[in-house]
Amino acid sequence: MEKTFDKLNAEKEDNPNIAELAADYAETYYKLTVVNINQKIADISAGASFSMVAAMIVCFVFMFIGIAGALWLGKLVNDQALGFLLFGGFCIVVLIFLFVTRKKIFFPLIKNMVIKSIYE
Repeated sequence: MEKTFDKLNAEKEDNPNIAELAADYAETYYKLTVVNINQKIADISAGASFSMVAAMIVCFVFMFIGIAGALWLGKLVNDQALGFLLFGGFCIVVLIFLFVTRKKIFFPLIKNMVIKSIYE
């Protein structure tokens, strides 16, 4: 009988405590979760930074295209002010179109981009 207890005590010493294993597992899982969250935050912030720079460049491009288009229209109608007015009217028509179709086209597009960036 005493041999059996010695054998059990030897096995207990060889095998680590299950509570210690569970604690180590929980700590490792917590650290992994923190690393994953940090990586997602880094990816999202890098994407947002790039998007802001790209949006600024696109704004300048559209501004120069707008000025060039207005000058070109002004040359066609022989009145520079009318060219700017016509091009401004065109931009307002495009803005109204975008406003009317925002729920069908743009909101789903933006939502899909955000969801895709989170789960990548």
